[in-house]
Amino acid sequence: MTRSTLALSTALAAVTLTAIPGVSASAAPKYYFQLQPVKAGPEVDADLKRYTGEALKAELASRPEWASDVGPAGQAAPGTDRTVLVAELKKRNLRGFDVTARIEKLKQEVKDPKPGARNKQLAVEVQLTVFGTTIPDAKLAFSGDGQSASEAEVAERRLAADTADTTKDVIKDAIKQAVDQAVLKLSIGKSGPMNEKHKKKK
Repeated sequence: MTRSTLALSTALAAVTLTAIPGVSASAAPKYYFQLQPVKAGPEVDADLKRYTGEALKAELASRPEWASDVGPAGQAAPGTDRTVLVAELKKRNLRGFDVTARIEKLKQEVKDPKPGARNKQLAVEVQLTVFGTTIPDAKLAFSGDGQSASEAEVAERRLAADTADTTKDVIKDAIKQAVDQAVLKLSIGKSGPMNEKHKKKK
C-alpha cells in the first residue's frame, strides 16, 4: 500500500518537543485530559466517530506528560460539578483540559484502475482538528491540525473491508499529527494556528 501523508508541522513538532525542557520520554505527567464527544458531519458514521475518540485517547495516553486518571474524581461525567476534580488536579499540580477531536473532512473515493492494472484505486483523505479547553473555565488552550491521505489498489471483494481499515489508518495518522502540533503549541503557550501568518498571505 502506498501512502502519502500530508503532515502539518509534524517534523518540526517531533524535533522541537525533544528540545523543550520538561518534555521528554521520562517526563512526569503535567497535564490531565478528559475526552469529549467527537464532532463530525453527517458523512461520518458513529463507528468512525467512536474510533476517532479511541485513537485520540490512546495517542494522548501514550505520552508521559499526559494523565487521564486521577481517581474517581477524574471519571466524573462531562458537565457535572467538577469541584473535587479541580481540587485533585491542583493537589497533583496538573493542568486539566477537556480535549475534543473534530473531523473537518472525510473523503472516500473509488477510482478507475490505473492503465494496465485490473483493480480499482481506493483513495481516502481525512482532515481533522484536536483542541483543548481548560478545566473548569473552558478557555481554549491549544489546538492542532492533522491531515492524512492514502491511495492503493483494492480488489472488488475486499472493497468494504479495505475502505474501513484504510480510513481508520488515515484517521490514526491525522490524530498523531494533530496531537504533535497541539502539544508543541501548549508547551510554548500558543493556542492559535501555527500557520496563521502563512494563511493570511494567500
